[in-house]
Amino acid sequence: MKKLIFSVLCTSMAITCFAQNEAKALFESGKAKLTKFDNEQVKLQMRQPIDSVAYCENLMGGYEDFLKALPLDSIRVTEKDGSPKIDKKTGKQQIKTKYSKDIVGLISGHHNDFMLVGSIYNERRDYLNAAKAWEIYISLPEAEFLGDKKPVLADSTAGMFAYYTGVMYYQVKDNQKAYDSFVKAIKKGYDAKEAQDMLKYESQMVVSGYLESKDYDACEKFLDKAIADFPQEALFVMFKGIVLESKTDDIENAIELYKKATVLDPTLAQAQYHVGRYYNNKAVNLMNAEENANLNDAELSKVINPYCEQALPYLKKAVELDDTNSDAKRLLRWVEDRLSK
Repeated sequence: MKKLIFSVLCTSMAITCFAQNEAKALFESGKAKLTKFDNEQVKLQMRQPIDSVAYCENLMGGYEDFLKALPLDSIRVTEKDGSPKIDKKTGKQQIKTKYSKDIVGLISGHHNDFMLVGSIYNERRDYLNAAKAWEIYISLPEAEFLGDKKPVLADSTAGMFAYYTGVMYYQVKDNQKAYDSFVKAIKKGYDAKEAQDMLKYESQMVVSGYLESKDYDACEKFLDKAIADFPQEALFVMFKGIVLESKTDDIENAIELYKKATVLDPTLAQAQYHVGRYYNNKAVNLMNAEENANLNDAELSKVINPYCEQALPYLKKAVELDDTNSDAKRLLRWVEDRLSK
């Protein structure tokens, strides 16, 4: 038993030692990169030429090294006899760090530099790295690992750069990250029309991707979150209806969502079309039903006209709002023709 305990202790110490050595290497690598960045920063301030690519890479690379080092920077505290020193509050072995304090200070001290580096990447049309740099800039004021060293950033500024980040992800066609960025922008108060428009556009792209791959469960999860974030946004409610209809191949499962979308936003043409289509389908199905095969035209009208009358205002509105919807026009012509008989 003593040999087993000794073996376990030795293994634990070896793992701790390896992790600490790795933390040291990453800390020194990150610090060296930030030192190079700082040196280039001085040149930039003195209006001397710099290697802008290396300048940006040193900041981003140093940050990445520091993030990797932080979880490895832990030294298990022991008593003089080598046994674990137990924290009286937690009942667990005490842990101390060696490099974390310096890492936190260096990251916090370079907060604004991520904004500048993102701008440089954007100017170079390296949109993906611009997005990454601005994401860091936005995230650090809320990063728990910085503790009381978290920098301060006004919500208005955070919202604006979240919007810029979304535009960068839009440029590289990362629809999910673009959508997430626009959500953050709006939640931070950047609710300008362009942010709202981009949010809707990217949500449509995300939903289209899920529908194309028939990943209905993931799409529903995405839309449930979107509806929770923006309960008054009719587009997300309508999308939920489209997903349910696609998943079950039955519009009956979606109609209440389509109707709700028309109430939330009467100007949403596609929602108006879907409700009109629902009532139109009811009329067509009754017209083609076997039990109605022997009815004359007058008798048939009594059966299907109530549904045509319900379809009419929705289809009219759909066409009025979107004159390019050829399906809505076709259904509207059929409904008007039936009602004129």
